[in-house]
Amino acid sequence: MKKRILVVTRTFGKYSRDPIDFLEREGFEVIKVDRIDAKALKGVDALIVGTHPVTAEMIESSDLKIIAKHGVGVDNIDLETATNKGIPVTITTGANSLSVAELTIAFAFALSRGLIWAHNMLFYERKWESIVGQEIAGKVLGVVGFGAIGREVVKKATCLGMKVLVYDPFVSKDSIRLYEAIPVDELDQLLKESDIVSLHVPLNEDTRNMIGERELNLMKRSAFLINTSRGGLVDEAALVKALKEGRIAGAALDVFQEEPPDPNSPLFECPNLIVTAHIGAHTKEAIYRMNMMAAQSVAEFFKGKVPKHIVNKEVVDILKRKGYQEAS
Repeated sequence: MKKRILVVTRTFGKYSRDPIDFLEREGFEVIKVDRIDAKALKGVDALIVGTHPVTAEMIESSDLKIIAKHGVGVDNIDLETATNKGIPVTITTGANSLSVAELTIAFAFALSRGLIWAHNMLFYERKWESIVGQEIAGKVLGVVGFGAIGREVVKKATCLGMKVLVYDPFVSKDSIRLYEAIPVDELDQLLKESDIVSLHVPLNEDTRNMIGERELNLMKRSAFLINTSRGGLVDEAALVKALKEGRIAGAALDVFQEEPPDPNSPLFECPNLIVTAHIGAHTKEAIYRMNMMAAQSVAEFFKGKVPKHIVNKEVVDILKRKGYQEAS
């Protein structure tokens, strides 16, 4: 009997059939759906999921053997329950790093030059008004988090002539210096010295609301905040207050505490805010890489191999005791 894979992400196979064809050649039955509940995971061997919530109840009552995240953030998956059931959860490490990093740099340019406001003024208001921006060359970029995406942002920023500060207590200072960036010991120092602050950390209980009123008040009044990571990192009420009061010059958000955000959110009352609908990883190139990496993780697992990018490392030893071999 064919193994059944449930796919809950709209972009899987959307721009290329390669990942679906790959799985079908490997002998899997691929089922694409828009939403899932506990009943939907009965009789399903594997789940490929994007941002849809995968709750403890769903996992407990499921027949899942593996969960492959179509992306890198696993805050939508009950990792503890998956681990307790011995279910590996994989991610597509590095697949979307370039795309998210490029959006981050695009935000840096748009904020510094007032591009969105300049466009809206001429296109919608038909007003020929000069908006005076500033160059990003020579400015200080503060990067919070030095994972795959953070590193790509640093590489691009240094090429643009920016001075880059990095805060990541889990990465060695020497590793940061290799990228011609300056490691800092405290987040407060980065916030005080940066002209642009960009967030690139996962969402967990330690990072939730890591940028609140206190942190925003530490930033320069001329500074910008960029978040292309997870909405829960920023206290949105505090950000609205800071933007309206001119505590910071502006911000760009690709992610929100609630997605999609409430149409009546006070965020939309802030003209010095740029917003996009969680499109950081939405390039055809990144989507293809995520598609194939997620598919390959599932295929490796059912061939008796330990997939390369397992988040819940505790499961690795369990798999090895069952005879699973390291993937090449």
